[in-house]
Formats: sequence, structure tokens, C-alpha cells
Amino acid sequence: MGPPYKVPKDSTLRTNETLSALRLGDEEDNFEESPITKSTGGSSDQKQQHSILGPTERSGSKRLFLFSKRALSEGAPEPPICVLDPSPDPLTMPALSDMPTPPPAVPSESKATPLRMALEVYERQFMLDMAKGRTYADGADLRLAACRKCVSEQAVIAYALRAAVSNLADHRAGASRERNQFRSEFMDAESSHSMLLRKFEARLSWKGESVEGDRESGAQSTLGATGGNKSDSLGNIALHPSLVSAARSAGRVMESLLDAVPLERERAWAGKCQIAHERLATSFQELDSAFASALGTSTSWNDEIQGDLNCEEAVKKLFAEVEEVGVRIRDSQAERLAILTSNHTKATMIVSAAIKHELDSEGGPGANSAFPDLESLTKSSSNIIPSMESDDFILAELSKRVADAKTEAMKRMRLRLRKISISQSAIARANSSVTVLRHALAQQKTDMEHLEHVVELPASYRDFIAEIRRRRAYCVAFVSNASALLERLNAMRTDEVKMREKFLKGPGRHLMPAFFEIFAPTLATSPPFFSPQLPDMVELDSLPDVGENSSRSSLLSSGNTGSGNENAPANSSSTLTDCQSMQHAPSSSKNDMDIENTSDVPNESRNNENDDEAPHLIVSADDNSAHGDVIMNNVYQEDSAARIAENRANHAILAYENATLRQALERAGGKLPPSYLDDKHSDTNQTFSEASQKISSLEAEMLALKAELEKSKNEATELKKILSGSKMKSTITTPRDDKISHTSFNVGDVGLFMPTGRSKEGKRIYLAFHTNCPHRYLSYDSIDGAPDYVLGRIIYQEERVAGAVGTDANPYGLHTGTKFWILTVETLKKG
Repeated sequence: MGPPYKVPKDSTLRTNETLSALRLGDEEDNFEESPITKSTGGSSDQKQQHSILGPTERSGSKRLFLFSKRALSEGAPEPPICVLDPSPDPLTMPALSDMPTPPPAVPSESKATPLRMALEVYERQFMLDMAKGRTYADGADLRLAACRKCVSEQAVIAYALRAAVSNLADHRAGASRERNQFRSEFMDAESSHSMLLRKFEARLSWKGESVEGDRESGAQSTLGATGGNKSDSLGNIALHPSLVSAARSAGRVMESLLDAVPLERERAWAGKCQIAHERLATSFQELDSAFASALGTSTSWNDEIQGDLNCEEAVKKLFAEVEEVGVRIRDSQAERLAILTSNHTKATMIVSAAIKHELDSEGGPGANSAFPDLESLTKSSSNIIPSMESDDFILAELSKRVADAKTEAMKRMRLRLRKISISQSAIARANSSVTVLRHALAQQKTDMEHLEHVVELPASYRDFIAEIRRRRAYCVAFVSNASALLERLNAMRTDEVKMREKFLKGPGRHLMPAFFEIFAPTLATSPPFFSPQLPDMVELDSLPDVGENSSRSSLLSSGNTGSGNENAPANSSSTLTDCQSMQHAPSSSKNDMDIENTSDVPNESRNNENDDEAPHLIVSADDNSAHGDVIMNNVYQEDSAARIAENRANHAILAYENATLRQALERAGGKLPPSYLDDKHSDTNQTFSEASQKISSLEAEMLALKAELEKSKNEATELKKILSGSKMKSTITTPRDDKISHTSFNVGDVGLFMPTGRSKEGKRIYLAFHTNCPHRYLSYDSIDGAPDYVLGRIIYQEERVAGAVGTDANPYGLHTGTKFWILTVETLKKG
């Protein structure tokens, strides 16, 4: 039931809308009570407008059908033959003897005369005709009602068949969708699984340089179908020597990737997967055949639908014939009955008048005048009974055809419903099989993942090597930064000790004891040691050395050279231990002084010492703007170990970032660019040393200018400002022309940009050489050709935030939300 023919739940039957639609359907199917079908109501045009088997979607009517499974079973009896009541046989007519004797005109007179008897015969004949007419008229009403009821039942059968066909169509549509969806899933999985099984055999096919006989030809054909070659075989992919050594130290012999695979277990598992794959393919073929049988073909489906439409058209034609012929005959029979009833009434009046006249005239000839009138009435109605009999025969034949049509409709209905029921059962079984096969396919996908481990092992091995290199680069960068930090802190502490000595030997010697005991109890103490508990990089010792770039060896060699220790250990724990010992070595030599004995030093020597150190200690506003913090200047200018450690840490960070970028590029399938870290590292060291020498000369010049400024401090204020401005200009702009920025990047700074890979458009990506200041990329507008490096002055920088990976908002493959800068430079040098 609705819309249009689905059966709802019981709760929906209680709604007013559903009840109104059902009531409307009942009114459409009840032809006997429909006012437009009655002879007394409605015009002929209204009768023609009333039709049967109309579209329920337009009228809004609904019908509820109940189907019996027992009646649709295979052993169910045939539906009974339909026989209408009254039967198509001729109606039983009353005889003359059945007519009652008419009552006498004068009750007191009971004498029967020949004339009176003749008149009674006429009267009884008219009564018989009237009785026959009533029988035919009543029979017409009964036959018409039976035909209408039978046709309405055929219409109900057609509606029920519509509902069943609509329900089957829904089942077929759902089954077709389920079939197509599962077929798509299965075909995709089957193709990938077949390819996976072939690749699995290819991975295990070769080991060594040559293959014998059929095995070689079979493997060649398999790899030819999958696009593989001998180099893809696990037996021909040699392990890195460091991995081979690690395996030997563990008591195992592994020389290729094939040796790392449990061969027998994987082959046994592959055999089971192959059998399961073949069984699942066979089950899919059976399921597809079951679907094809259950759904049928479009031709058979169209033939069945056309047959149903033809039956509905036959019912409509039969309904139209019943409404046209049956109603016409019924109305004719009623009109003829009215004529016979009128003739009987007239005959009765003529006979009564003749008998009364006979009694009044006592046998006179006046009574004979009634016979001509009766004879005239008899002749006028002589053809009525035969006409009614003929029409009744036509109506009987019509009722017989209506009954036969219902019998055939019931037989066809039973066959169609049984076929529909069988189709629905087959579709339900096929859908149930789909559920089972879908679970089996999901399990097979899980089982195939074990084979995928073997197939993807070469690519995973390459990523493994890249990951090991990246992790080793991280460990080296971590250790180098820790060493640089310790060197820097040691240099700062050494400078702090000098400054405290200078204060205590200078102005501090004039302070009263209250300043040392009450105001600042730590005034005469040395700065504390910084001894953090840094974790040992055990991972660096456990990771195999899989052939890092030469930057690793150059880093270690430069570190050993800078520290002056030729026997420096290479592992992480010894490096950290060495770094921690270095932070105590210089400070211990400086802090072994006896601060309490500073009063024994002569004043003159202390003053000289203060004079020597004054340029390093006095910081004016002009000095601060030009040089920054004196302590930091001392760290980078006087302590070469801290500077070398800082250089080593910066290089390690670059090596780590380079390893990360190369790993990402290799995973993306791009071509790896050559490494330039070592060359750029040496160039950077040379540039850094040259810049340090220039800074030292500039500082000496600044000290001379400051001494001259002290001597001429009484000069005019305007001249002092001019000299101060020229000093600031010389201290700011002069280093800016030569110094390469690596800790910060502003407009006007000079940056060194090195290639790190290529974009998805094929253009080279240049990253700024930096220290803890990442994600500064050179604008494509500043790149001419494909140089090995670009040295340029920053004229514009734009800050951006990385969008989704793979979009234009993230051209460098960064994590979503990462800030990065695009720098536009004036090229100074490129190579």
C-alpha cells in the first residue's frame, strides 16, 4: 500500500490520512452504491466519466492487500470456477396455472357464466404476462449486480497484481544495486589480489644472477604482466654492509632482503590465500548466476508487464460493456414491465366493468363489447415478452463471459503471484549470499595484507635506509647543539668571572663589610656552574651506519679539529661527557682565584688592569646600539671553541633538515638532487672567519675613535652628534655589506640559499642557510636558471601559513599550519 503499493506498519494504518485514502479506495471499488452508476441518478456523461483501474497516484486512493502463502504454494488446489447468481441458464417463468383466480366483481354473486369465465381467462393472461415481465426485470437487476460485482473483483485482482509487481520491482531494483555495488567491490579487490599474488611470486622468483629453465620463463612472463624485472626480486637486493654485519653479530647470515623473509611460512600462507582467492571467485560466479536468474532479462520483464496491461485493458472493456449493455437491458426490462403492469391494470378495469354491466343488464349484449378492447391490449403487448426473453438471453451470455473472465484472471493471478513469490525468494537468497561473500572478501583483504608486506618490502627497505639516515642526522644535530650550548655557557661564565674580578679589584674594594654581609651576600662569590644532566643518545649507538652523506664525517672531523682533541670519541655518550667536562675546564682555572685576597693587589696595578679592560667593560648607549651585549661579543670573538661548536651545531641542523627533505622527496617519487652540504659548510666556515677578522678590525677602529672622542668631549655638542652618527653608520652598515645572516632574516640582510629539492612543477627549491630560523625560501622570481647556490640581499619578505599538503597554499610540503617566509633578494653572487 501507498505510495503506491507498499504495505505499511500497523501504526501507520491509524492515521487519518491513511484511513481516508483507504475509504476512497473502497468507494472506487463499490460500483453498486456509486450514485453515478444508478439509473436514477447522473447523466450519461457522468456514467462515461466513471472508469475502473484508474491511476491511484492521481486520485490519492489506497488499498490494502493480504496474500495467502498457502494459496500460492506448489500443492495448493486450483481456484474454483466462477458461477454467477443467477446462473446463465434461462430464468424459470411462471405458468398460467400458477396464476390465482381473480376475485369476483360482485362478492355476493358467485354464479359463473360462460361470459364471465371468458373474461377471467383474459384477465389471468394479462396477469401471467405481468408476472413474466417482473421475473425478467428482477433477473436483469440481479444479473447486472452480479456482473458488476464480478468485474469489481477482477479489478481488485488487477490492483493486487499491481501491488505484487511493484513490490517485486522494488526487490529487483534493490538487488540490482546490491549486485552492482558488490560486483564493483569484488572486481577491484580481485584485480588487486591477483596482481598481488603475481608480484609475490615475482619477489621470490630470482636469487642470484641466473635462473634455470622453466622457472626463469615463468617468472619472466609473470613479471612481464606486472611490469617488474629481475632487480625487483628480493634475492637481488643486497643488504647494506652495516646490516649484514649486525646480522652476523646476532648469529645470523643475511645478505639480501630475501634472507630477512620467513620464506617457507610466507609461501605456505600464499598458497592458502591462492586457494581462498579461487574459491571466492567461484562463489562470485555462482552468485552472479543466481542474480541473473532471479532478476531475469528486460525482455521477459517487459513481456510480463505487457501481459498484465492487456489483462487490465480486458477488464476495462468488460466493465464498459457491462455498464453499457447491462444497464441498457435493465432499463428496457423495467420499461417493459411498466407497460405490462399498465395493461394488466387496464384489463382488470375492463373485465370488472363488463361483469358489472352484465349483472345490471341481466344478460344483455353490453358485456360482449369488452372483448374487442381486451383483444386490442393483447395484440399491443404480444411482442414484449419475446423481447424481454431475448434481452435476458443477451444478459445471461454477458454474465457467463464475465464469470469466465474472472476464472481465467484467478488462474493467471495464481501463476503470476507464485512466480513473483519465487523471484522474491531467489532475490532474498542472493542478497543473503552477498552478505556472506562480503564478509569473506573482507577477510581475504586482511589475509592479503601479509603478502603485501613481502611485495612492498623493497620500497619499505629504501624508506628504512632513509629513516635511519634521518635519525642519525637528528642524533648528531642534538649532540652538536648540546655541545655548542655548553661551550657558549662556559664562555659566558669565564667572561662573568673576569667582570667580577674587575669589580672586586676596582670599585668593590672600597665597599664596607655591610655590602658583602647584608646588602649582597653573594657579591664576593663566583658564578655557579651549569651542569645539566643531558640524556645519552643511546639510539645513535644502536642505529647502523648505513652510509650517510659525507656531511656526517666532515662534521665529526671539524668537531675534533676545533676542540683540539685528536682522540675525541665518536659515540654520543662520550661526546656529551666530553662536552660536560669542557664546561668545567675553563671555569675551574678562572675560579681558583682567592677573591678574599684581592686587597693585597697594589692599587696601581689594579688601575692599569682596569684601564686595559675598560674598553671591554664600559658600555655606552652608542656602543650598545652598534655592538649589542659585550658579553656575547667576547664569547664569539675571544673563544674560538664556542664559535666552532656553534658552527658545528648549525651544520648538524642543516644536515638533519637535508636528510628529512631527501626522505620526503624520495617517498614522493622525485629525483634526489646532489648534496652540496659539505662544500657549503667549508664556504660558510671561510666566510665566517673572514667576517670575524673584519669585525675585529672594525672594533679596533671603534676603540680608537672612542679614545679620541674622550679627549675631545669638551667640544661642541653638534660636532659630537656628527661624530657619533658617523660612528653608528660605520658600525651598522659596514658589517651589513659582508655578513651572512643565519640567525634572523630582515630586509637588508644577506642570505645564503641552497637547493633542497624540486617542486611539483619541476622548479628547484632554495632554502636559506640558517640557525634555528627555518622555513625561509627563496622566491622563484629571484632565481635565474638552476645555480648551485644563491647569495643575495633581502629586499622583501612575505609571511605565509601552510595550507593542506598538495595544494598551492603549501608548495613546499610542510605540515598544515606551519609558518614559512618567501624572500625576494637582490642577487649578489651565484654559482
